[in-house]
Amino acid sequence: MDKFTKTTEIDISAMNSMEEEAPKSSKVGKVIAIIVSFLIAVAIWLYVIETDPTKYDKTYENIPINIVNISQELSGCNIEVGDVTVILTGTKSALADIDESDIIVDLNAQDISGVGTHTVYVKARVNDDISVEAKVKDSGRVEVVVTEK
Repeated sequence: MDKFTKTTEIDISAMNSMEEEAPKSSKVGKVIAIIVSFLIAVAIWLYVIETDPTKYDKTYENIPINIVNISQELSGCNIEVGDVTVILTGTKSALADIDESDIIVDLNAQDISGVGTHTVYVKARVNDDISVEAKVKDSGRVEVVVTEK
């Protein structure tokens, strides 16, 4: 043999046993990698949804109107007001937490003077804990009919 040739004996039985074990550990590794990848993807998705600054509109129809500040002059009268449509503007996560019972529309009866038909502006708001902007469709104007009892 010359000085550049080297021979090595290899124990083939040891390699055969390694090949049999490899698929089991690689399957477990793949399953763990898939589960971890899925959990990371869900965490990123939740982060993006919660921190998305994009504003969206959501419309609520037939919201009842609360009449406040009824004067003595109107206390003996029937006041008829229809329902209104309210448009809320906010992030997707803020709007998802709102239902119709959180929306409050107030009509200030001080702006009504006597029997007849009046056009009055109403204001919409949402419970204090929710950060959205509320506005009433049609510039916030509603028609109020006041009749004597």
